[in-house]
Amino acid sequence: MKNVKKNYIIRYPQSGCTKDEGLMIVNAIRWFLNRYNMQLNDFDDEHEDITITTNARQYKDIQCYGQCYEWDQGGVDYVIDIAVDQSIRDMLATIFHECVHLWQWERGTWKGEGEREATQLQYELADEYWRCGNV
Repeated sequence: MKNVKKNYIIRYPQSGCTKDEGLMIVNAIRWFLNRYNMQLNDFDDEHEDITITTNARQYKDIQCYGQCYEWDQGGVDYVIDIAVDQSIRDMLATIFHECVHLWQWERGTWKGEGEREATQLQYELADEYWRCGNV
């Protein structure tokens, strides 16, 4: 069977954040997908569209700083919720933490809660993203 490449479509948060916060969330996810060579860059090949919906939330509403889960409704494959009431560095770390979970699902390497790898990489990625001049 041929390995079908994937095109990740990221939906902006519809509410709960400023335009700049929404752009930061989506741009950080795009950066992560490119950083880990997950995003299809050439549409000449056969590809599969994967839709990621992002939601901006408050910590008190989701009782955590972020979560990523599989979703199979309305053309959405994954949902990433991010609490926007945290510092920029912590919000970026949370985004990357949830992106690692996405990467784990896509690679089929999810183990246990998947937290060890996500926690290990979240601030390394946030700082790399920052050093690259993206913030």
